[in-house]
Amino acid sequence: MDFSDWFDFNNRVKQDMTLVKEVNGQVVTKQVKGSFNWMAWIFNWLYVLLTQQYKTRGFVKKALVPMVAIYIAGAAVMMIFGQLIGGIFGLVSGIWYGMMFDTWFKNQLIANGYHVDNRFQAGNNGQQDFE
Repeated sequence: MDFSDWFDFNNRVKQDMTLVKEVNGQVVTKQVKGSFNWMAWIFNWLYVLLTQQYKTRGFVKKALVPMVAIYIAGAAVMMIFGQLIGGIFGLVSGIWYGMMFDTWFKNQLIANGYHVDNRFQAGNNGQQDFE
């Protein structure tokens, strides 16, 4: 993921989708939600580390790098502009993180060899599994 992926609002996931990949002869499916990710907004870096749904190669780093940038930028904004503006920055950056979280997940799945296939749904033929 490069810096342009952080702010790629035009290609943000806006509807639920299923991505599939064949691993050792079995079809593995991953669900990507097309809405605001409240859990990522509330729990930020803990959410990506502790949930099984987002376990895929490379995604932890992809989700933690923007969070570290938010913390560094938030500290700088608070030192320069004060607590009120720092608090507003924290709220806005949390909303941004929640909006883009599932888009980053989809992009990582595609980088890992998955492709969009809405014929599969979770609990149907495919397995929601780990790589």
